[in-house]
Amino acid sequence: RCMQIAGSRAVTNMGTAEFEGFYATRTKKDIRTGFCFNLTDVTTEKVLAMMPAIDTIMPLLKSFKGLVNCEIAATASLDTCMNLVMPSINGVMRLGGENLIMSDNKVFSDLAKKLHFKNTRSGKIDKMTVEGVIKDNTLEVFPFVVELDRYTLALSGLQHLDLSYKYHVSIIQSPLVFKVGIDLFGPDYNKMKFKIGRPKYKNRHVPVFTAQIDQTKINLLESIRGIFEKGVDMAIRENERQEAILKHKEEIGYVNAADQQLEELTAEEQKQLEDAQEEPDSSLTTEVADSTSIITEVKDTLNNEQSGIH
Repeated sequence: RCMQIAGSRAVTNMGTAEFEGFYATRTKKDIRTGFCFNLTDVTTEKVLAMMPAIDTIMPLLKSFKGLVNCEIAATASLDTCMNLVMPSINGVMRLGGENLIMSDNKVFSDLAKKLHFKNTRSGKIDKMTVEGVIKDNTLEVFPFVVELDRYTLALSGLQHLDLSYKYHVSIIQSPLVFKVGIDLFGPDYNKMKFKIGRPKYKNRHVPVFTAQIDQTKINLLESIRGIFEKGVDMAIRENERQEAILKHKEEIGYVNAADQQLEELTAEEQKQLEDAQEEPDSSLTTEVADSTSIITEVKDTLNNEQSGIH
């Protein structure tokens, strides 16, 4: 038995929602679904209220305040209460917004203190788009660039559905005298550890998967609209293969930065740290002076790492 839902659209003063999908059941223990769900100009709170599974897939979302656009296209199994069985989800997602505020988050506050943000309690993001693929109980976040405080950051990572994670953050523009990279990891966001080394991304030109995300979404949407001709099993198998994304990874030799070894700072970079701290120029501007205090934090972190402290 299979039910198709096509062309559903709701427009409210709280945003717009669009949904297409199928629901198929053979037995009470074999219930499957495929769907494309878009939310436009909706608050992050409403996104989490309408799709509670997003909190597991992307737990950092609740730290953002503002209007976002959210797209998710996936297949999954359902339990008898119509809840998504999280390990079974296979699909793609995109989350974006403008004029977002990030606050009430340990990851942000820890980084803000280490890097001497002007405001260590909250940060404004003018524009951000995050894309990723959900497979094998993990959301793989593809590289994206964001401007925050006085910094331009390039990020990517792996968010596991058990809440453990590992991300890499490359600081590609900042008051620092040179660029650094930070690996963040832990079993959850209350037990974050980090390592500092060389950046894995050197500039804004990071690998992009936008076209492949779009193609994967279009393929699933076509399967949903032709579900009675194609069949549920074939639709799910095709979506799980994620061919467009895998092909692009192979073509560009892509490996997520979170899975790459973090290079240590070179001797010259270490020397720059020492010189900047020991021989400050009396004509330094406030911003450069700030970089010296940041350097002190970085050196302390490096010393702690060498002592086995995170």
